[in-house]
Amino acid sequence: MNPEVSVIMLTYNHAPYLKQAIEGVLAQKTNFPFELIICNDNSPDHSDAIISEYAARFPDRIRYFNHKNNIGFVENQRFAFNQAKGKYIAYCEGDDYWTDLEKLQFQHDFLETHSEYVMVTARNLLFHQDEQTMTDDGKNHMFKDQEYIDFTRDSFFVQRPTQTFTYLIRRKCMDLKWIDVYPNYRDLYYFYHVLEFGKGRSFNKVVGVYRLHSGGVFSSLEIENKYRTSIGIFKNIKRVNNDKRADQQIIKTLDELINKYYYEKEFVSPILNGKLYAAILERLSISGNIRTGAGQLLKIIKYTFTR
Repeated sequence: MNPEVSVIMLTYNHAPYLKQAIEGVLAQKTNFPFELIICNDNSPDHSDAIISEYAARFPDRIRYFNHKNNIGFVENQRFAFNQAKGKYIAYCEGDDYWTDLEKLQFQHDFLETHSEYVMVTARNLLFHQDEQTMTDDGKNHMFKDQEYIDFTRDSFFVQRPTQTFTYLIRRKCMDLKWIDVYPNYRDLYYFYHVLEFGKGRSFNKVVGVYRLHSGGVFSSLEIENKYRTSIGIFKNIKRVNNDKRADQQIIKTLDELINKYYYEKEFVSPILNGKLYAAILERLSISGNIRTGAGQLLKIIKYTFTR
């Protein structure tokens, strides 16, 4: 019997966290069969021993692939998605974990009864590994005490009330061809293309914990690189699809880069920061908003002499 849901778990050097990740999936209470596909990208730590033990204990539930050579995150992702047999796909990397035992069940039930939706997500907590502290996901302002909020391709460019490891997606809406179209393929690319086929819903309930630590795929990047990565993703979406709606997100992220980073953190004196001037000019070239550009240039003086 084919599984209803395929849970994808990519892992590389996640040995300290794998048990929690795997058990969070295996603990799911469902009235349908699901599979857990674990793809280990030749981790040099003892991940293989941990995963192999679980795979031996749960051969009817876990399909384990340990690559003999490191193939990289993008190719590991492609490989994993190609293994999926389920009608729906869920995702949980080896350093994150689910806490809601009915996460798969309620999301599956929703998609089964709402054909106009192509994906369903939820909220999560953030565990700051280095500080050993837990915080919320910072999305209270989006939900405003509502039970759920819907999102579309249009709102995708304004706000995304989701985290990748909380989603359930209709597999038929995911086209792996986009992996070869976009450089350094990211989840935002397939979110964008999946939403071509319908809406998404995000429920205002916590279903898991996203771990922030120095070894994370994204959290290990420097702050500036995070902003630049986001800008690059939306530039690629705009370029490939000729979709100028991406400018909304590019401008928003440039403002965050300028206001939250370049003014205060990059250099002792912002007036000497060439990257700051380049970011302001880049924003101006996209928005055409001279007033905002002038205001940002004037702030350089403020932040230089008020430290």
